[in-house]
Amino acid sequence: MAYIAIFAFSGTMVLLLPVAKHLGQGRENPFIIFRLISRGETHAREIYHTTIHLYTEWKERLTLLFKKKIYLYSRNILNKLSTFVEEKRLEYLNNMRDSKLLKRQDGISEFYKNMSSVEKGNGEIYEDFEFSSKNLEETVR
Repeated sequence: MAYIAIFAFSGTMVLLLPVAKHLGQGRENPFIIFRLISRGETHAREIYHTTIHLYTEWKERLTLLFKKKIYLYSRNILNKLSTFVEEKRLEYLNNMRDSKLLKRQDGISEFYKNMSSVEKGNGEIYEDFEFSSKNLEETVR
């Protein structure tokens, strides 16, 4: 429905403007249609210039905001977060190594007991594995 109204209005203007121009050539005062067009044109120019001015001003502000301030702020937060996570990781790692559970011999698994003896230099982790792999080779042949 809106398309029909726009089409009818534009068609009427296409027909009305040449007729008004032809009738207004001999008169001193222009027709009301041309006065309205002149007023509308000045308002349209003002709106256009205001829009262009606001666009350029806000474009610079938003460019500064996104490329400089938000970038630096997010970079700062990311650096703080990474140092915080690294500190917490080291703290938990040290707490795990110094925990009472690992120092008690009855409360830990065989794997941790073997790791403790390997760190002290009393053996290798892969001793049982190498021994069992030699036995497997002999049984497979």
